[in-house]
Amino acid sequence: MRQAVVFAAIAFGFTTGFMSAAAQTLTTTPSEWMEKLDREHRYLISPLGHVHAKGQIRAIDTGSGAAPSVTILTEDMQSADGSIRMRAMEMPFHVTNRRMLKDLRPGDFVQFEVAKLRNAVMITDIRKSR
Repeated sequence: MRQAVVFAAIAFGFTTGFMSAAAQTLTTTPSEWMEKLDREHRYLISPLGHVHAKGQIRAIDTGSGAAPSVTILTEDMQSADGSIRMRAMEMPFHVTNRRMLKDLRPGDFVQFEVAKLRNAVMITDIRKSR
């Protein structure tokens, strides 16, 4: 009898904990989710999984409420650990923090850093080239 009570308590705790996490995920806005990724990437991603690259901005979408993105004509990119391999192309990238796009315009040449965050290649830092 005592074991049944313990198992029920564990199951209830697990279920409510899971439901709480699921509810939190559903109430997170895209911009809040991106801000969380920006904070997490500093602790979760090895420097070997980052790529420093150059390119030219083709378009910027700061999105109201949606995840911000920037379309860049890039050079070939490959991370030291091999987790990112991309040929030169024009491609939209999500950014982990919309403030990075504040002073950028289409046509600007940029240097940027990408990392693979939750199976998506995202820009973690971007600035104009000199």
